[in-house]
Amino acid sequence: MERNTKQKQPITPNSKDEGMKWVIVGVVLGIIVIGLWLAADILERKAAKVASYAKDTTQTVSQNADYDFDLVLTEQNCNGVDGEVEIVLITDANYMDFTRVAINSAKQTKCPLSRYHFYVMTLDVSDSDVKALTALQGKDVRIDVLPQKEADLFYIRDTHVSKTSLLKYYIPNALPALDKVLYIDSDILVLHDLNKLYNTDITGKYLAAVKDPSWFFENTHVLELNLEKRGFYFNSGVMLLNLKKFREDNLIEKLEDYTNNNFRTYMDQDALNVVVGDDVVLMDFENNAMNFFFEHIDLATLGQFYNRNWRTYEDVFAPATIIHFASSKKPLGTVATKDEFFYMLQKLWYKYYAPLPPLD
Repeated sequence: MERNTKQKQPITPNSKDEGMKWVIVGVVLGIIVIGLWLAADILERKAAKVASYAKDTTQTVSQNADYDFDLVLTEQNCNGVDGEVEIVLITDANYMDFTRVAINSAKQTKCPLSRYHFYVMTLDVSDSDVKALTALQGKDVRIDVLPQKEADLFYIRDTHVSKTSLLKYYIPNALPALDKVLYIDSDILVLHDLNKLYNTDITGKYLAAVKDPSWFFENTHVLELNLEKRGFYFNSGVMLLNLKKFREDNLIEKLEDYTNNNFRTYMDQDALNVVVGDDVVLMDFENNAMNFFFEHIDLATLGQFYNRNWRTYEDVFAPATIIHFASSKKPLGTVATKDEFFYMLQKLWYKYYAPLPPLD
């Protein structure tokens, strides 16, 4: 058989196709460059905006300021205050001291006829830690410890937010007999009776909370949550929760889904802000008086944000029902100088810490 000796011609790329490929590559690279430029521009404008608003306290407090005194709290009227308040906290071994101080401060500042029932959801705490918590029980103060398992959810490491905070999602399951509960973070002080806060009307809403000045800063991560229509971002450190509505609307599953599928900075706080939508009641600042922002923004600016006419830091914190140390700067282990208003708050925190026996 005669072999076909005709050579196959080599396949060469079509010049038009090759040119189009490089055009597409160029367009993609251009889009990436423009995207990076826009992101940098947004961050730069954000930084400029924050800088224009945020005045460090060293600029607003004179060099001779001295906060080495006891904050005198606004006197509370206990006439007619008679009710039970259901309160839940979440803690692990790292936050045991803070949790004990939160409970002790609430115990010491409640009205005589108020009755507090604390539920402490714990993660990996020792038997001695449990005994230290239940030792705080007293007249009209009951404490139940509820051990939990770690939430199997996607977790973004933050400087002061631990994975333990994701247990907030499971409060409705941990307290099946309750339709409503007051959640408080461990890094707080309770300085006035909680009955008024607890009796906030949340009918038809998921929760009540205090707006967070992160909205004022227009942090990039807050803008990404698309809350413009609602017009505020709330802090999840103090929340009055409608557990019945949480269960009816399967909110736990929705929070899990959001957490597992979205890269967010403040984990549970971002998830709660998005998932609950418009079903939120805004409470007065005094129900979650966050100290952090006053270290960076002047009193007049924050007063305008919260519709207050503050002249001194005593005006801010003396009437507070709850003071919240809402940053990585905590009263335990922080060295504060007497010219910082934080020194005044730190002294107040130690007032409720000092009488407690040391943990084993």
